[in-house]
Order: sequence, then C-alpha cells, then structure tokens
Amino acid sequence: MTSFNTVDKGDAEGDDHDNHSTTEAERSGDETVVDSDRSHGGNDNALVVLSEDKETAPPPPRPSSSLPPEYEKLAQKNPKPTDHLSITIGPPIILFFDLVVPCIIYYAWFNVHRSRWENTCRPYTSRGERCPVPLSQFNKDILGYAIISFGLGELYILIARICRLLYHPEDCAPLLSRSRWELDATSWVYAVAMICALIPFVVGSTMAIPELYLYSPSFLMAFLGVLMVATLIPIKTPIGINSHARGTPLRPFIYYAAEDFIAVDGLQDRGFRVRYNARYNASKAFRRMFVYLTIWWIFGVSVYIGCVSAVIWTLEFHYAFGLTLGILFTYIIIWSAVSFYWVKVEMDRQQKLYREKARGV
Repeated sequence: MTSFNTVDKGDAEGDDHDNHSTTEAERSGDETVVDSDRSHGGNDNALVVLSEDKETAPPPPRPSSSLPPEYEKLAQKNPKPTDHLSITIGPPIILFFDLVVPCIIYYAWFNVHRSRWENTCRPYTSRGERCPVPLSQFNKDILGYAIISFGLGELYILIARICRLLYHPEDCAPLLSRSRWELDATSWVYAVAMICALIPFVVGSTMAIPELYLYSPSFLMAFLGVLMVATLIPIKTPIGINSHARGTPLRPFIYYAAEDFIAVDGLQDRGFRVRYNARYNASKAFRRMFVYLTIWWIFGVSVYIGCVSAVIWTLEFHYAFGLTLGILFTYIIIWSAVSFYWVKVEMDRQQKLYREKARGV
C-alpha cells in the first residue's frame, strides 16, 4: 500500500544518534521552543524555553501543531461559497429538479385530468351511479417529462464536479492519478448509479408499469448498497481506486465517498487527501469509524427500500408518486445529518483521549 506521511510545519526530523527531538512553535521575539533532552531522563513531553537572556520559564502548553500527523486537522481550508459557485448551488439544483419540478409536472397534469374526468362522470354521479370511465393516473408522456427533470438535477452535479477534476487536476485529483481523464471513484460510481435509475424510469413509463417507474430511485440506492457491502469484504483491490494502488486492501465505501466529496465538492483539494490517508493508516479508531458508517448507510438503504415498497403496493399511484420522492430525500437528509454528528462526536472523543494520554492522565 502506498503510504503518505504528513509532518506539521513546526515538526523536525529526530536525530537517530542522540534521540533529541526539536519542535518549532509560534513565538514572539527570539524565543525558541525545543524538547528537552530525553537522554537526561526527563519527561518526553517536557519543553525548555530559551530566550536571549537565557532565563528558563515554565513550560508553555504543548501547541496543537506539534500533535502527531494522525490528529492533524484534516480540512484546513476555509473556502467561500463563491469560490466554486457551480458546485455550491448543486444541492439546491438537485432538490429543485429531482423533487419540486417532477411533482409540479405530474400533479399539474393530474389535477387537470381529474377535473375533466369529474365533468365526464357528472351525469352518472348525479344519478348516484358509479362512473364507468376509470380515472387514469398514469400518462407516459407526462412521466417522460418528469424523468427528464429528474435526470437534469443528477446530471448537473456530475458535470460540475467532473469539470473541476478536468480543469484543476493538480488541485483536487486523486493522489495516484496519472491523467485528468481518470477522474475519481465517486464520479464513475455516480454515473453508473444514474444509469441504474434511468433504465427502470424509461421502461416503466414506456411500457406503462407504474410500480417499476416508482422503484427507479430504489435501483440506484440498491446499486450503492451492493457496493457498500462489497467494500466490507477484506480483499485486495483489482484496480487502483482514488489514492490507492492496485493490490491494496479494500477500504469501506464511505471512506472513498468522503475523500472525494470533501476534496472536490468541499474544495479541500489534494492536501486533504494526503492528511486523510495518513490518518486512516495511523488510527485504528478512525478506520473502525468508517466501517460503522458504511454499515449505517447499508441499513439506511434497506429502510428506504422497505418504506418505498410499502407505499408503492398500498397506495394509489397519484399518492405514491410524490410520497416516494419525499421518502428519498427524507432518507438522505436524516442519514447525512446523523453521519455528520456521529463523525463530529467521534473525532472529538478520539482527540480528547489522545490529549489525555499525552498528558499522562
């Protein structure tokens, strides 16, 4: 496996002969902070402050920059929303074209169609008779327009991130990328997942299979779920994936997804990829966290498909159409929010335990 070592700016290489370690910290004037001589039997973490007048002051708190690489801050950039506007507006565009527009297209047609149906059936209903004309809830042309809208939202964000990878490969491409056209793993998975959803959309609308049409986003999620399960199998990768060469142990799905989304969509670039890989290699707790997160999302896919199935087979199409889309985005929002706070709490816990250990608590 390719290993990546990160060293803080204030860190210097240790001397193999005298076992002295020197760490440079922020200071005012000409003060210099250095580690005490370990050969004298002192504490490894003790600090000696040398100033121009050679007076020894109490040791200052250990600066955060002197922590080992595995606890270095991963996302060190603070990009503005306007730095890459096309990616920043991606989530609202997906929400608009994948949820709002399809519902407007379908329900605008359905309300007009139902009004005409009611007018047609009024002579029968006025006499208390059942209308012999069935209410059609499915129109392949209208649903075809809804497919186009759904595809636009997904296609936009894919094109936006691909453009950044193509035009700024030196900034955000995977560490082992040899060509800008290699893109990253998330781009390829995203494209294949879109195809998995598009096929049942088209077949379901053209052949008038409403259940298949409503299941289309579930095909996308099922494909991702299968990949998640596969990445938990302890095998070596047959191909290079992102920053890892062929033959390296496979890592959990959420690990790869987080690396790409934060580096490319989050504008943290290749420096983040280096620190991210170093953290994974150095921290067992960090590795375990991604296993649990991947299992959490596998569970989420199962819950989502189960909820969608219950809606499709128990409600009429005009109810199920909007509700299945609502379930999709509700699932994504809930699972993303839980994952975000889970990672935040876990990272704070790991760093707290490390600091306590470093102080000898």
